[in-house]
Amino acid sequence: MTYTTQGAIGIDFDGGTETTPSQPPGSRMVGTDASTWLYIEAGAAIAQYDVVAVTELYVGVPITKALVDTGELVAIAPQAVTSGEYAWVQLTGTCTINVLASAAANVILYSSATAGSLDDTSTSQTRVDGIKLTAARGGTAGSAAGLASYPKSFVI
Repeated sequence: MTYTTQGAIGIDFDGGTETTPSQPPGSRMVGTDASTWLYIEAGAAIAQYDVVAVTELYVGVPITKALVDTGELVAIAPQAVTSGEYAWVQLTGTCTINVLASAAANVILYSSATAGSLDDTSTSQTRVDGIKLTAARGGTAGSAAGLASYPKSFVI
C-alpha cells in the first residue's frame, strides 16, 4: 500500500474512491515508493488496472485509440472507479496494467480495440510511450506487472 509523502492527511492512493472530492481534481502527490499520482473524476466506469485518458479538466475514462490520438494525459487506475466518483490514478512507478492476451514484457505498447487495455500489437493502433510491462501476460486478456514513467501518446 502506497501513501503520500507530502504531509496530506487521509490520502490512500489505492484505498477507495469518493463521491465528494477531498482534493481539487488535478492535485498531484508523490507516494512513499517514489510513485506519482493524480486526483481525477471518473467520466465513465473505470475497471481496476485500466489505463485511463485524463482530459484537461481532470476527468478520466478508459483509454481508446481515439483518446490516445488526441494527446490526453495517460495514467493507470489501481482500483475500479464508478462514473462520477473521484480517485487517484498513477502516473509513475511500478504498477499493474490491463493488457490483451499474450502481451510481451519490455516492448512498445499501443492502444487496443478494448477500452482501458493496451497491447503489443501495433496494427491500426497508436503507440503509448512511457509505459511497459515488466512481466508478460499469459494467453488471456487481463492484468500484468508494469512500470510507468509519465505515459503519453507518441503522436504528440
